[in-house]
Amino acid sequence: MKKMWASLTGLIPILLLLGCTAQYLKEFNILDFGAVPDGKTLNTKAIQAAIDQALAQKGKVIVPSGTFLTGNLTLGPHMVLQLHEDAVLLASENMDDYSHKTFISAPYADSLKICGNGTINGNGTAFFDKKWKFTERPQPWIVISDAKGVSVTGVSFENSPSHTLNFEFCDGVVVNDISIENHPKSPNTDGIDIRNSRNVTISNCDIRTGDDAICLKNNSKEALWYDSRGNPRPRVVENITVRNCYLESDDSALKLGTGSGHLTQNIVFDGITIRKTRYAIGLFMMDGGQYNNVLFRNIDAETGARHAQEYGIFLDIHQRLQDSPVGEINDIQFESCKFNTKGIFYLSGHPEQNISDIHLNDIQVTFSKALDNSKWKKPKGNKKIGQWATTSDFVREKARFIVANADQVHLKNVSVRVDPADTTPLFWSHNAALDTLDVKIVP
Repeated sequence: MKKMWASLTGLIPILLLLGCTAQYLKEFNILDFGAVPDGKTLNTKAIQAAIDQALAQKGKVIVPSGTFLTGNLTLGPHMVLQLHEDAVLLASENMDDYSHKTFISAPYADSLKICGNGTINGNGTAFFDKKWKFTERPQPWIVISDAKGVSVTGVSFENSPSHTLNFEFCDGVVVNDISIENHPKSPNTDGIDIRNSRNVTISNCDIRTGDDAICLKNNSKEALWYDSRGNPRPRVVENITVRNCYLESDDSALKLGTGSGHLTQNIVFDGITIRKTRYAIGLFMMDGGQYNNVLFRNIDAETGARHAQEYGIFLDIHQRLQDSPVGEINDIQFESCKFNTKGIFYLSGHPEQNISDIHLNDIQVTFSKALDNSKWKKPKGNKKIGQWATTSDFVREKARFIVANADQVHLKNVSVRVDPADTTPLFWSHNAALDTLDVKIVP
């Protein structure tokens, strides 16, 4: 397996983490611009005025203690947004307070720092009815795009109405010691989405969401590859490290896809605790791209969602449309991981393209309940994606490990604990080179 990039992403300059303590920055307290901390007064103009001054002088915006109601805000390069302890930026529940649908946008925001011990609250439940349906909402919620050298540290994000923290076309991102908490039934409230970005480190985070907790995506539309300034955008997701995080998700805790039009490579997930999720790990290849050189290490995962289907690992090559190109999944490693699930492990390629070099080393698995997958349908990661005659669907096969259209799938030092009364076979395979000689059942 190729050399991992954890060391490289760890070398992102430590200065990214010092924005809140740098004394040379001129400070702009939003109170001095007329902001009122009562949670009722709309402060959009006052807060944006402070931001504009900070942008002009490469300064720091201070959000002091109190609750500040606001509509959408635009951040930019070479500035700091610092939220003091007990400070809350509260998003307005009125869509008329948004000149565009994103709550906080930061285009071309090189060296932007968002930091402090305060909270950004999306007022998300205000946009949903009792059945978790919505008509309008700020979407996506916070977007940092076309930026280099960005850091987000210390802040609590809660109650987002949509995808929470989005990095698009970025190079050099540090996210450390943040929390994200959204209602588990709130739809499309991903925690952190990384799109077409490189050199990203996420560490020491607590993320609990109504959709994917951490998701890596690679857009497939050619029109997106140049920004509004005519600069080329990256076509890859690469050199990503996620470590020492706690995740809960109503969908996938760790996910690649479904956006998968180009190359995703050199990815490390290390020291991750996962609870209350449908998929502990999901790799959804839909758009003809490649997933290469991905390591999942020291993962402690327990599925247990409100959904009937659960997966310790779901890894699949599908097609978004019937004529979409067929992608590849190669060189994926799982090392020193623990899984507790009532579901299955599904590793499947495409009839036209096998997955290859899939390694499960030093894995402990507990199957907590008897399996009934007789009515399951293969998940696609998106309800709009169909099942095509050219693709495969084997999730109803009676087995705990389903492996199909695969080359070089190796299980080494894998121990499995099952209820003695559960007669479900461990393995089912189709068109697969599967090595299971080092698998043992333990009491």
